Amino acid sequence: MTPAPLILGAKGTLGGQLMKLYPDAVGWDREDIDVLDFAALRAQVAGLGFLPGAIVNCVAFNDVDGAEDHPQRAFALNADFPGALAAYAAGLGVPLVHYSTNYVFDGARGEYAEADPPSPLSVYGHSKLAGERLVAQAGGRAYVLRTAVIFGPKGASDLSKKSFVDLMLELSAKRDTIQAVADEVNSVTYAPDLAAATRELLCRMPAPGIYHAVNAGAASWFDFAREIFRVSGRQVTVLPVRSTHFPRKAARPARSVLLNTRLPALRPWTAALAEFLGPQ
Repeated sequence: MTPAPLILGAKGTLGGQLMKLYPDAVGWDREDIDVLDFAALRAQVAGLGFLPGAIVNCVAFNDVDGAEDHPQRAFALNADFPGALAAYAAGLGVPLVHYSTNYVFDGARGEYAEADPPSPLSVYGHSKLAGERLVAQAGGRAYVLRTAVIFGPKGASDLSKKSFVDLMLELSAKRDTIQAVADEVNSVTYAPDLAAATRELLCRMPAPGIYHAVNAGAASWFDFAREIFRVSGRQVTVLPVRSTHFPRKAARPARSVLLNTRLPALRPWTAALAEFLGPQ
C-alpha cells in the first residue's frame, strides 16, 4: 500500500479538499511549519519516520496585486521554495505536485495548451513561471498543474482567501446592483474537482511535466457573477465594466483560457458551481 502523501498548505481551499480525499495524509499549514525554513522542513519530514507517498504543494503567494509591492516574498514562495522542494523530493524518490496559474500567459493567444510558450505580464506571473522552471530543472517525478480561478468551500486557515463566489454572495446581501469586469476571461476551477484530478494523476503517474487542470469552459468575471446569482436565485443586476474601471497594480491577461490536452476533461464549471451552491 502506498504511504499517505504530505500536503503543504493543508488548511487552504485546495489543501482542505485534498485532506478530505486523503484522510490518512500528513497535512501541514503555516502554524505547523515555516516552509521558507527549509532545514526545519527537512527535519520535520525526517521526523515522520516514513517517506510520504507524494508531496503536494498548495503553498503560494497568490495576492496578484500584492506581488507588485512584495516581489521578493512572491519569488521566495512561488519560485525558490517549490524549486528547493522539487529537488528534495527528487532526492527522496518521492513524486511532487506543484500548482501554477494561467497568469503565466499574456492572453494574446486566448487559449493555451500545456506546450504553448508562457509570457507573463505581472510579478505574480513571473514568479509562478520561475517556479515552474525550477521544478522542472530539479528532475525527479514532478508534476506542475496549471489551474485558474479556484472556488469551493473556504479553507480552515484564517488566511485562506475568499473565492469570487463568496465575495459575490457577500456583496449581494448588501447591494442589488454589482459591477463586474467583462473584458477578462479565464478558466474556472472547482477545488474538489482539482483535488480529485490531483489524486487521479498520482494514481496514474504519467510522465512528469506540465498539465492543465481546470473545469471545462471559460468565463469573464461578469459571466461568472451572473451565473452565481442565477443559480443562487439572488435578484441582483450585474453591470459589465472594463477592467480599467477597477484600477489595479498588476496587469492581467485579457483572455487566458487553459486547455486540458493531457489529462481527462473535467466537467463544465457551470455544473460544478451548481453543485457547490446546492439547492436554493
